[in-house]
Amino acid sequence: MKLLNKKFIIATLIASTISISSIVDNNFVQAENLNNNQKQTQQNDQRRHHQPPKFDVNKIAKEVAEDYGVKESEVLKALNDKRHLDDIYHAALLAKISGKSFQKVISMKTDWFDVEKSLGINEDQIHNAREEMLIRDISINASISEDRVKKLLDDHYHPRDISIAGRLAKASNKDIQAVLDMKKINQRWFDIAKVLGVSEELVKPHGHFEEDDQAPPPPEEN
Repeated sequence: MKLLNKKFIIATLIASTISISSIVDNNFVQAENLNNNQKQTQQNDQRRHHQPPKFDVNKIAKEVAEDYGVKESEVLKALNDKRHLDDIYHAALLAKISGKSFQKVISMKTDWFDVEKSLGINEDQIHNAREEMLIRDISINASISEDRVKKLLDDHYHPRDISIAGRLAKASNKDIQAVLDMKKINQRWFDIAKVLGVSEELVKPHGHFEEDDQAPPPPEEN
């Protein structure tokens, strides 16, 4: 009788251990699944918040056509074919320099170095074309002559500073050099706009060469 009771107790303990182990394992699996689900949800949220921007292909095609003197329809086709923007802009630049059509140049794309060599385009031509376009863009954004822009670039002013200073100068009826002279180290263009009494909107980027590193100051406390 004592032996039976002993066996019964041992069997009961084993069963209890198995049961507890099963509960622990189930809880662990459930916790792990919950953790994985939470991680997946966080990843999905991150993807939603970091989706690449949706471009207006029609707007881009129009801008590229105007900037580089190529056919808008050919640029639009490349955009709709999901060609990379870097390739589209480079093809447009080479088309502008070579006089070839945009479609012809982008269809040649394997390695851009080989394309440039095939078209007889060298680094100096690419540099000069880019500088010419930069000067034109700054001239438009800053409302000053291209000759004045070139001189300021030669004086080692940053394209962003020239462009912003030009807008502030126009709004405040000052010469651009006088506005540039106001910009000291550790000063923001927002500070200069405030001193001049003009809109801070003029400081916000108006071109691809104007980096958005001039964050507006926080609102003043009452």
